[in-house]
Amino acid sequence: MKNAKAGEELGASESDRVQSGLRATGDFMGDDDIRDVPGIRATDEDRVTAQPGARRGNPAEPPVVRAVREPPPRRQRNGALWAVCLSLLIALVGLGYWSHQQQSRLQRQLVATQESFARISEEAAGRLQDISGKVVATESSLSQNEQNLVQQLNKLEQRVEQLTATQQTQQDELQSQQDSLQQQQRRMQALQQADAARVEQMTALDGLASMLGEQLEQQQQALTELAQQTESANTAQAALRSDLQQASEQLQALAQLERRLAEQDSELARQRGELEALLQASSGANVEQEMLVLRSEIEERLASTEESLRAIDSFRLQTNRTISTLRNQLGNLQQQLGQR
Repeated sequence: MKNAKAGEELGASESDRVQSGLRATGDFMGDDDIRDVPGIRATDEDRVTAQPGARRGNPAEPPVVRAVREPPPRRQRNGALWAVCLSLLIALVGLGYWSHQQQSRLQRQLVATQESFARISEEAAGRLQDISGKVVATESSLSQNEQNLVQQLNKLEQRVEQLTATQQTQQDELQSQQDSLQQQQRRMQALQQADAARVEQMTALDGLASMLGEQLEQQQQALTELAQQTESANTAQAALRSDLQQASEQLQALAQLERRLAEQDSELARQRGELEALLQASSGANVEQEMLVLRSEIEERLASTEESLRAIDSFRLQTNRTISTLRNQLGNLQQQLGQR
């Protein structure tokens, strides 16, 4: 729009200039006194009249007399003037034509510019409508997406709350399991200590059993010696009395050993009951396996102890039979001695 206004102002100024030049030319050509215009060149008379006058107080100088030059013919001066005017007129006509061409070109440019502006404005309006439609669609899709995101966030928050509650519950359960595991570990330590004590007791029992075995071997040797010494009555009687005394002491020791073994059997039965109760109370796989191993070891030791008891019982029976036999023999010897 600014270019169009500038073109209009330029065309108006050019047209005003041409019209003012034409008016000036018409006025100049229409003057009646144009022929009375003096020549451009100065004459001798003009030079004489142009000299300054004498100064005041100075004596007057005589005037200089010069020859008067005849003016050129009037027709020649008018021809030159007409040539100048014609050239000016041609220049003005050319300037007017050029101005008209420039004005026409500027008008065409203005029309083309206006058309391009109209086309651009239409395209811009169409693009603005497209953009506004896209903006509306984008806003609607954004609002829908925002609602979906809000719903998803709400669901995620609920899920996070559920997971937090579940994690707290699991942590509580884990803490309780850790507490129970610590209790079981303490029980296991107590059981290990008790087992160590039992191992010591079993070691002592093994030593005692070995001692009893040695004593039994000694008794067997003594009995064989007594059987060999029955040939002589006096020596056999003394030996039998000593053997009877030793046998009675051994019987007392065997009775004490049986009482101790009975007490150990009751103690082992009580410990077995405690182990079974602990096995029922504990739920850990490792603890159950260890308790099963301990139970198998205790059962093996009980079996070996029972075998030892059976061996002791059989030996006691044999000893009793041997003692009864010896008593019979002593009686027979005493009868024989009495008869002698």
